[in-house]
Amino acid sequence: MPSRMQMPVTARLARTVRFGVSDAAAAGSLTTPRHNTHAGWPPLDIATGGSWSATVEVEGRPDPRTGYLVGIDRIDKAIREQALPRLLDRLAGGSLSALSVVRLLHEAASSSLSVTVSAVTLRIEPMTAWRIESDAMTTPIVQRRYEFSASHRLHLADLDDEANRALFGKCSNPNGHGHNYEVEVQVAFEGDPLDGAIHRLDEIVDRVVIERFDHTHLNLDLDDFRDRIPSVENITARCVELLREPVATLATGARLHAVTVWETPRTACTIHA
Repeated sequence: MPSRMQMPVTARLARTVRFGVSDAAAAGSLTTPRHNTHAGWPPLDIATGGSWSATVEVEGRPDPRTGYLVGIDRIDKAIREQALPRLLDRLAGGSLSALSVVRLLHEAASSSLSVTVSAVTLRIEPMTAWRIESDAMTTPIVQRRYEFSASHRLHLADLDDEANRALFGKCSNPNGHGHNYEVEVQVAFEGDPLDGAIHRLDEIVDRVVIERFDHTHLNLDLDDFRDRIPSVENITARCVELLREPVATLATGARLHAVTVWETPRTACTIHA
């Protein structure tokens, strides 16, 4: 007889709910039928508005009989039936800040679900997200993505070419090789970020990271990697070093939370600051 699998003490489940938002469609959008559960609902069939997504993370001990922490349909229902009507009403009455929306989503999920909501992340466009973690409600986190292109070579000066090839493979090509890097910078704010925080963050990242690294050979053109290999791990660590102090000037209490660098779509490194 097969042994009964022991359930974990705690688990964290994440569910992403996609929805279209438009003040022009607000009145009747929630009465439209929903058949495509993969795409956003309400759908957008006009050129004004936005396609947003909310990721709700819940935590607890799964039910030993069903294996469920909570049915994902309950999370969908909390967002679509509790949060969206309030969101669309507020949108019809005027503009909304991203932070007010993620707080509304968190409140709706927390009041509707029987399990603990640990975090909610709102993505209002592909390269920007706002996150609130339940144990730090007054410290929202803004996540913003950037890119740069650069070449590098992985090698150790104390090894010959054969030994470097054995250690690093093609990445030790003497003439180097290139990547289109993506960088996600996460900034934690104490209280509400000031207006224009995203624009100022863009200026900082562009000045201290992108202009420094973009279209360079990281080994040859910069002092940053004279004494260390420009691996994705070391590039990420260098970004943290460069950004820590400038990010703190964004607002009182602002601090660098983490940096993630993607070397390829399948290879990334994250360092928390």
